[in-house]
Amino acid sequence: MLPESGKKIAVEQDGEPSDGSVLCNVMVDGAKVLIVSTEWINPGDSASHILRSRLHAAEQKSADGGAIAYADQAAASLIQCRRAGFQTEDVSTFIMTLKPGRTDEHAVEGVISSYTAAYKKQQPCRPES
Repeated sequence: MLPESGKKIAVEQDGEPSDGSVLCNVMVDGAKVLIVSTEWINPGDSASHILRSRLHAAEQKSADGGAIAYADQAAASLIQCRRAGFQTEDVSTFIMTLKPGRTDEHAVEGVISSYTAAYKKQQPCRPES
């Protein structure tokens, strides 16, 4: 997904998980090539709908029982928070490759799957207030 000729990678983060949303921009040699955003959303949406609404991609595939949707340049995932003592909401993650990054459906699916699995281990669901 990242440019082959890149020498220096940098990441800029805007927001904090406790604020409800985080946006990370990944730069290679000063050019933004990857966007990763995570946010809490109202329950009931789907990864497929999130990807379609953000990318307008009709051609997409799914993984993890529909909790992940991906195409050649972007992907979305959804973590459902439905346990007692926690707010009923979902956590959505969206990634998108920008030029000069490279489109690669299998790489995008691998990144969103790994990122979502790691994020789940951090237990992102918020306790009820």
